[in-house]
Amino acid sequence: MQKKSSGASGRNPSLLRSEIVDRCSIFLFTLLFLIPSVSAQVLTQSIRGRVVDAVTRQPLPFANVAVLTTDPMLGATADGQGNFRIAQVPVGRHNLRVSFVGYEARVIPELLVGTGKEVILEVSLNESAMPIEEVVITAYQSKDKPLNTMATLSARTFSVEEARRYAGGFDDPARLASAFAGVSTGYLDDNGIIVRGNAPKGLLWRLEGVEIPNPNHYAGLSTFGGGGVSALSSLVLANSDFYTGAFPAEYGNAMSGVFDIRLRSGNDEHYEHAVQLGALGVDLASEGPISRKQGSSYLLNYRYSTFGLIKFVLPEDANVPEYQDLSFKVNLPAGRAGVFSLWGLGGLDRLKIEPDEDTSKWNYDWDRDIGKVDQKLGALGLNHRLSLDRNTFLNSSLYASGDQTLFDGGYLNLDKVRSENEYADSRNTRYGFQGIVDHKFNARHKNRTGVVASLITYDTYLRKAPEEGEPLVTVADEKGQATYLQAFSQSQLNLGTSLKLNLGIHTAYLGLNQEFVVEPRLGLTYALSNTRSLGLAYSQHSRMEPLGLYFAQVDGQRPNTELALAKAHHFVLSYDVSLSEYLRLKVEPYLQLITDVPVIADSTYSTLNMEAEWFFNQALVNDGSGYNYGLDITLERFLNKGYYFLLTASLFDSRYTGGDGVGRNTRYNTRYVVNALAGKEWQLGQGGRRVLGVNGRLNFLGGQRMTPFDEAASIAAQDMVYLSDQTFEDSKPDVYHLNLTLSYRINKPGHSSIWAIQVINALGTEEFYGYSYNFRTKAIDEDKNTVVVPSISYKIEF
Repeated sequence: MQKKSSGASGRNPSLLRSEIVDRCSIFLFTLLFLIPSVSAQVLTQSIRGRVVDAVTRQPLPFANVAVLTTDPMLGATADGQGNFRIAQVPVGRHNLRVSFVGYEARVIPELLVGTGKEVILEVSLNESAMPIEEVVITAYQSKDKPLNTMATLSARTFSVEEARRYAGGFDDPARLASAFAGVSTGYLDDNGIIVRGNAPKGLLWRLEGVEIPNPNHYAGLSTFGGGGVSALSSLVLANSDFYTGAFPAEYGNAMSGVFDIRLRSGNDEHYEHAVQLGALGVDLASEGPISRKQGSSYLLNYRYSTFGLIKFVLPEDANVPEYQDLSFKVNLPAGRAGVFSLWGLGGLDRLKIEPDEDTSKWNYDWDRDIGKVDQKLGALGLNHRLSLDRNTFLNSSLYASGDQTLFDGGYLNLDKVRSENEYADSRNTRYGFQGIVDHKFNARHKNRTGVVASLITYDTYLRKAPEEGEPLVTVADEKGQATYLQAFSQSQLNLGTSLKLNLGIHTAYLGLNQEFVVEPRLGLTYALSNTRSLGLAYSQHSRMEPLGLYFAQVDGQRPNTELALAKAHHFVLSYDVSLSEYLRLKVEPYLQLITDVPVIADSTYSTLNMEAEWFFNQALVNDGSGYNYGLDITLERFLNKGYYFLLTASLFDSRYTGGDGVGRNTRYNTRYVVNALAGKEWQLGQGGRRVLGVNGRLNFLGGQRMTPFDEAASIAAQDMVYLSDQTFEDSKPDVYHLNLTLSYRINKPGHSSIWAIQVINALGTEEFYGYSYNFRTKAIDEDKNTVVVPSISYKIEF
């Protein structure tokens, strides 16, 4: 990594961003496929699953399930345990309606049925607050409605299939989320999520209901909260929720947004497998029953980076990113003792950086970078789900998670003599217990209450050279542990047929600074009609800073150990209207007020603008503040009759006040983000057994803010000198990107094959990072780079 002045606006020149993704931006040329001959046989698959109460998880016996898109209509009635099966459903897209007397009916749209895998669902229904005689079967339910019934607004569910289908999704939940209103990523080569003007470090990641470290390969190297490639394979993910504000009371340690990701359960009747070959990696997945009698199953996926596999044919000095990940889930029903599930996620990353052998090609400091990066990521959990009675459900978890980042970096001079620049060894582990009780008092009142107790252990050792050629100086050297306790309770009240109230509170105690916080949560929705609703929400949130900030050594002291948590107050309004059965418009104005922000006294510095400042060693005080306000607009046509579109626009202003008391733009105040997605599917061949999909996404966003520099002083210093009193007064150019996805699915008896071509930045738009000193020409150059990320992949399911 290289030295970077506080408030600097060029790219983070660590070992890091450009090296990792430049290697992943190589075009892979190959023959796509040959269309095989097929017989006239109509290909079918089964849809099966279970219907349960959304709160108590009790089965709903004899629920009705119907496939709305077949002629004649296919359907089934669930058995006494809520289980249903619909056999011989033709391959293709289908809508499924599930209904039960006294409950709100649910329509699950866009189900993709293929020959390679059974479609297995757990469908949860909400008990209607209306008298039985007034219950009306719902014709359609928006597919984006979050899985968490306690969410009021600023939330939506997303599917794994969307991450593959949406152009730019790249099978990555983070990149998929950047298409939603209020969300963007900073650069094409990093998937850090910027939500409503907030830094990516403010995002909470959860897996199977518990907090986990940033689940990305090369996490936090260019941006805290971001990474290069998701460590979560799309082959094991279930539908999940994403939040952009005013989160329900169960979510703590989050400032900007929440990714609540779920793993699906394996097939408990048949063995199924998948192999996926692509530019980003080779995946091997398997699932199937452990005991058909008990209904237990396993799900497993292993992935290794493609470039790591082919490195032996690449030049010896090629800086090849090598990574691998493993994810699994074992589902173990135990009769009256409930259901146990064991799950895990692991990742390993390695990157070796060596400069070009030809020193005449060196022009900038990062051309002289030399070093290596090793990272580890892990999470392991044991969940237990148990119905205590017909109205009460317990979900408890024991879990452990952790991450380790080890890197050392230096420079070579023109004589190829190395000088050390930085060294980091950061190891964090979290052990925890979580218990959540859902109770339904009646159809109008349900409650969710829970506790989370975790022990955080840390071992942080950071060293950096003040100037090139000088010895390394210890920035942080701390080993210890801290408790983090959370408790929450939230009730949902149906106040009549049109008014719904979510009322809750979240409390937390952080042993590191001995701070106790109380965070109220409030949400209200009012149905103006069957197709229109208004909503409002208020909530308070807080989040820990990266641990290295607390342990920074300044003149032999550790002045930041007692820093208070920054607090964010979210205010959100919402107007939601269904313009037709498949067309929806949503408008959300919002305001976020941020207090107790750590800043450097009498300085422009604020942690609200933080990227990846591993070697921060300044004293901080909680005197800063900030605000974000804006308008998010979503117009979405859900997939029907083969096509869909999603138009989102966000207009916003993001400002902060540093330790000098002056208000300024934040780094992430890009002012606007606009996305236009569209796609079309064609069913080809007898019975639609082949599916061709074409998808595109065009996005426009304002440039991130940057700090002006003093050209004469920079040339004299042979390094960039920034005008700190003008922090973030300039902005980078506005940018646009075109992303494309082309897919082709072939269904044959017993297996499905899927070819896909995905391209991020198909037009080759330049990324502008800032300015850099050119030591060859002794001038200041624009720092630009064209990042095109293509992927050709093949997947077979059998």
